[in-house]
Amino acid sequence: MKGKFFVSFLIGLVIFSSAYMWVWSKIGGGFSEVQALEEEAGVEQVENIEEGNEIKQANIDEVFFLLVGVDTSDVKNIEVSASGQTGIRSDTMILCRVNYNDGSIKMMSLPRDSRVPVKGALDKLGHAHSYGGMKLLMKTVRDFTNLDVDYYVRVDYKAVEKLVDAIGGVEVDIKQRMYKQDTTKGKEYLIDFQPGVQKLSGDQAILFLRYRNYKDGDVDRTKVQQYFLTEMIKQTLEPKNILKLPQILNVYSNFVDTNMDPAMIYSGVAMAGKLDRNNIETTTMPGEFLELYPDGNKVSYWKPYENQAHDEFERLFGPYLMD
Repeated sequence: MKGKFFVSFLIGLVIFSSAYMWVWSKIGGGFSEVQALEEEAGVEQVENIEEGNEIKQANIDEVFFLLVGVDTSDVKNIEVSASGQTGIRSDTMILCRVNYNDGSIKMMSLPRDSRVPVKGALDKLGHAHSYGGMKLLMKTVRDFTNLDVDYYVRVDYKAVEKLVDAIGGVEVDIKQRMYKQDTTKGKEYLIDFQPGVQKLSGDQAILFLRYRNYKDGDVDRTKVQQYFLTEMIKQTLEPKNILKLPQILNVYSNFVDTNMDPAMIYSGVAMAGKLDRNNIETTTMPGEFLELYPDGNKVSYWKPYENQAHDEFERLFGPYLMD
């Protein structure tokens, strides 16, 4: 019996070690499509956001980062300059605080049309990534929020499609009729959803997230994105999906990039089981719509309520406020 146990233990150790190294290689290796373009153009990765800033994990029991969604569906026509200019606007920006002790996840969406200082002039927040990649976007968010956010996770929309398919679809409750058809050559698509509970495949999920015809425009769209992200997290954390970890990590390797240390990410993967799928809070940075007419053309912005926004920053991310 002892001999059988010893042999079983050795086999288990080999399997565990192989799995560990495989996960580590997935976390530490490979580039997303955007990152590969940046590397080719000689754009440095985000190691120092600004002078005097030290990128470090402030609390070993949690991670605070900016989740950024970009769309590289037309990646062949994207040209990245050495200054970091990509032409790719960030479509989704969410401040995330994940605590491994109480299992909580706190998220605040920053509307892409938020009118904030970008390179010294008021502009849309979503343009910062286009002008200077992740480095400029991170600096813009830090300067406006006064939050010491050092880390980012940049996700290509393709990752959402692949992840949804990897876990067998995401069930959502669609609240309104959604219909939109674009017949532009080379960019054709059809969004056609009826209200009600339904399970979306990966390509359907992308169409669901791209829909824009809401009463309150981009703010309602942000709320829908928050809802979908919450449901995707909950359903990904279901016990049945533990066997789908290889597919999930493949998605991560090919379509997600981050400046987090691999060991830090691995610790997060190891503690993912502690996350409480029912303890997820989502909100949007307080503000209102603003319409301006530069050169006679209407431009819509999201005007942040700075005092209320600061109160929300303090409530959700208090330990990360800078002096």
